[in-house]
Amino acid sequence: MNKTILLTSMLLGILILFSACTSTSDPAQSVMDYLTALTAQDADSAVSLSCADWEEQARLEADSFLSVEAVLNNVQCQTGMVSDDQADVTCSGSIDMTYNEEVRSIDLSLRTYALQYQAGEWRVCGYK
Repeated sequence: MNKTILLTSMLLGILILFSACTSTSDPAQSVMDYLTALTAQDADSAVSLSCADWEEQARLEADSFLSVEAVLNNVQCQTGMVSDDQADVTCSGSIDMTYNEEVRSIDLSLRTYALQYQAGEWRVCGYK
């Protein structure tokens, strides 16, 4: 009986250990991190938050903010549809860009971000 309890306890401990090692990343947080990287003009971070097929576009998007001062304005993202390896995220708020004292905004509510779960993280893969 003691061996059964010991074996059961060991298996339970192993399961807890493995579950702690899995990623619990949130698709909406991945989009927030991506948007933060874009507005910070951090192309390397934007690329690292992107799936392989979106890396070049992520670099282009980050580069598009090089000549402006960009800030996130009241941005909140929510995860919509989620499957095992795909998710949709919508955001509210805007990216406000200032150039020569003129402010232009990108309304983030007009986009739905498509994400894929790759290498233990949710990664931005474009728009729907």
